[in-house]
Formats: sequence, structure tokens, C-alpha cells
Amino acid sequence: MLTPLTPEDVPAFTAACAHEHVFGSKALTALRAHGLSSPACRFWHCGGDAALCLSDGVLLLSAAEGFPTGPVAELARREQVQEIDTTLPAAQALQRGLGGTLETSFFMEYRAAPPEPPFPPLIPGRLPDVFEVLCASHEYYRTHLDYPSWSEGVCLRLGCGLAEVWQLDIGGAPAAVSAILSSDEECAVIGPVAVRPEHRHQGLGAAISLFLTARALGMGKTPRLVSGYDAVAELYRKIGYTECGRWGELYL
Repeated sequence: MLTPLTPEDVPAFTAACAHEHVFGSKALTALRAHGLSSPACRFWHCGGDAALCLSDGVLLLSAAEGFPTGPVAELARREQVQEIDTTLPAAQALQRGLGGTLETSFFMEYRAAPPEPPFPPLIPGRLPDVFEVLCASHEYYRTHLDYPSWSEGVCLRLGCGLAEVWQLDIGGAPAAVSAILSSDEECAVIGPVAVRPEHRHQGLGAAISLFLTARALGMGKTPRLVSGYDAVAELYRKIGYTECGRWGELYL
């Protein structure tokens, strides 16, 4: 049974977030940034077996393998969830009960030697610029992100020291961006890496990814990320990343 998170349950919630480090770390970082009293993020758990976070219609799920998805589907219906982010097997099980459209690609983990300079001359990200590049880079961000809500969440994480955002300017204008927006005790999650269309195919995405990989390793954490689709995974393989499972995003 899923129950709303209470202060006493935070250790169990934290343990459940480790079942899947990418979305689990996002849920854990949201908890650390917002706490339990913010209406912007709501949390549920099932002991150490499952951790859930709901914000802006997106439900994050980190659960033990084989965790029954029936209660998650009931919660999604009740809360009118628009998107569920989890592992591919869990997303497929939820799709059987909820319908919807499923997208998937790889979770990836860095397993090579630490990247070495020189890196691109990135500067701390200016949120309006970062948002502009994100929206220019992919339809998902244009249709799913709302600047006031997005920037509020990022500012909160930045203010708590839970995130860092970077941008690369070319000719005085923002050309590419990325970030470390979540982490747990073991890993730091990189992304999204976004490059404006007119600056693609110049190696900027790989160079920025290596910069942030070095930042994550400097924190003593294992860098992880998600490839947006399978073809992109090959680019990450070339710079030292290896697949470590598949994610599933279910759109309802």
C-alpha cells in the first residue's frame, strides 16, 4: 500500500530511491529541496520498496524489481497524472493498466578514466538563457516546460546547493546548456544536455557532457544520465558511458 510520506518514513523513502538512481535521485533531491509541506511536490512510499514523487503532473517512481504497479496506477488515476517516469519494465506494466504512449531508451553510467581538461569555457547558467536553449533544442521542452514553475524549482535546488547549471555562449549568445540537477549518496545525474540546432554536429554535446562528468566525479559520485533515444547512446558510449538498464516514460 502506498502511504503519504511522513518525517518518520524518510529513511525508508531514501532507501527506496536507491532502487533506480536516476529518477530516484530526482525524487530524493525534490524532497531535500521542497520538504514535506510544499504543495509543489508530494511524496508517497511503500516502506523501502517504492518511493514516488508527484510534481507538475509528472510522477517519478523508484521501486524494487517486481513491485506491484496496481497501487501506482490507482494513484495516477486519482491524481490525474500526465506522465510517469520509471524503469521500462515498470512503465510497461503500468501501460497495460493505464494505456498511454510509452517512450524508452537507456540509462547510462560513466565507467572510464576521469575526463581531463581542456573543457569548453562554460559559465554558470542564466536561467532565461537555459530555458531558451532547452526549448529550441527539442519539442518536449517546448510542450512540457512552463518557465515560472521550472525556474522556481531550479532556483530552489540551486539555493540549497543541490544543483548546478551551466551554459556555453558562442558569439555572445547561449548555444548549449546542461546541468547536474539531482544526486543521491552514490550518483549525480547529468542532463539534459541541450544544443541549439544551428550549433549541432560540432562536438559541443560531448564536450559539455565530459565537463559535467568531471564535476560529478569531483563530488565523489558516479555520473549517470539518460540517453534521449537509442541513437544518442552511441555518442555517450564514445566518451565512456555504458548502458545500465532502460528507462520508460509513460504519457497518459
